[in-house]
Amino acid sequence: MDWVIVVVLVVVLQVFLQPSLADLFTVKVERTTYSSEYGGNVVMGCKFSSEPANTHRDLKVIWHLMVTNQHQEVIRIENNLEDIASPKYQGRVKLLTDELKNGWAKLQISDLRISDSGTYQCLVRTAEGNDYKTITLSVRAPYNSVSKKIERTAEGDKVVLTCKSEGYPQSPVVWHDGHLQRHSPNTTATTTPDSLFRVTSQIEVSSSEKNNYTCNFTNDGYSATFHIPDDIHHPPGKNDALITVLCLGLILTAIGLGVVTYRRRKGPRAPRTRICLVDDGEKSMSATPCLHRDKGSGLEDTVITEVENLRSHLKAYYSEFYLTTKTRHHCDSFAAEELPPRLQNNEGLPVRLQGLLPNTGEILLLEGPPKSGKTTVANILLSSWTDAASKFFDASILDLFMYVNCSTVKADLFQEATSQLSLSEKISAEELRTFLSQSNKTLLLLDGYKEGNHCFDETLRRFVSERGGCRILVTSCLGDCPVLKQTLKTEGTLKLQIQSAKY
Repeated sequence: MDWVIVVVLVVVLQVFLQPSLADLFTVKVERTTYSSEYGGNVVMGCKFSSEPANTHRDLKVIWHLMVTNQHQEVIRIENNLEDIASPKYQGRVKLLTDELKNGWAKLQISDLRISDSGTYQCLVRTAEGNDYKTITLSVRAPYNSVSKKIERTAEGDKVVLTCKSEGYPQSPVVWHDGHLQRHSPNTTATTTPDSLFRVTSQIEVSSSEKNNYTCNFTNDGYSATFHIPDDIHHPPGKNDALITVLCLGLILTAIGLGVVTYRRRKGPRAPRTRICLVDDGEKSMSATPCLHRDKGSGLEDTVITEVENLRSHLKAYYSEFYLTTKTRHHCDSFAAEELPPRLQNNEGLPVRLQGLLPNTGEILLLEGPPKSGKTTVANILLSSWTDAASKFFDASILDLFMYVNCSTVKADLFQEATSQLSLSEKISAEELRTFLSQSNKTLLLLDGYKEGNHCFDETLRRFVSERGGCRILVTSCLGDCPVLKQTLKTEGTLKLQIQSAKY
């Protein structure tokens, strides 16, 4: 009898101590929080099986949105039938049923709304048991479209500058001028039917004082800039037409007198000098076609191939002042070892070095932290163009390469270029501006640009709007040129990730 009692006790203990199947069943989540943008998509998931091959009998999956301690059903699947419980999700949510066989209950929400933010509960029930987990979703809307408006006050000597944008959550707006002085705005916010905040911010400034004013939506860094008084629309007055005609008359008269005076000074038998810069705005013209063109004119032509002169001067200048043997070796090592994994586009994808060459009429912004190698990249491009035999970068398409160091600029863009590159005796600042705006085989590289110098900023802004085919590459530290970045959006922005200790 004693052994029978022992056996019974052992069986009873095994029954009570052995865990049930339900106790072994658990639901896990890969991430507990998700963040996505308004109008975008998100996929959230919970895993309920570590053995995808194991079929689950009586599978039921229910997703809830927890609102004020209540469970609002979003979607469910039961007995292979899918049902959307809430009308507000109609056409926007679905369960990725193909993932169920892999042990994943994944919920996809499309066309995200602000009201989709909250805590979601993923409940899974099978024959083995049931369990649930919670996931938090945050939906935000960047203030990426900033509209601006200028209105004159009743007095007429001031203007009201208005910036307006929509986003979520509510964003403060900071104003500063070209001298980096802060201005206190009048900012209001209203709610749209889509639960976005419509933020309107205004300041009042003088209409005659030359300055620029920038409104910055600090949540996302998007901004807009006013250039006063240039951006102020002046309604045409009754005397404007007469003034225009008189000005044109004076200009034409001055030109005529200048031509007559010039010809008298040169004399009838003086040789005529021509500058053959660009044929049809594209190709350099050699001396022979120019001479043939004027062969029957009876005039002796002295042909100046200005592009070739500038090219020779710039290559010699760069070789003497920038591209020492040590610098070239450093550039080669950097281009081979450091640059390929760190040069990325705005989406974090790698970019080939050749991607630093803007297309005709394009402007690119290369951003990076301090000492990330932006100037080294500029020297790589300089070396490639100067040597014309670089294994890292093909600059053969470029006739000219204009490099401007922006760290110590004091004058306007073209004065700085002619001064830094010792071009003052070869070409004036205004002639350089005209030439660059007409050339599509010239790269203008602005290294270390930082907004804040009004004179330089203004000439760059004007040239960007009228640059024609000129290619422009700007290197800058993160956040140093918000106005330019806002103009380019994301398509024209490249990133240089943090440097290693070696560089």
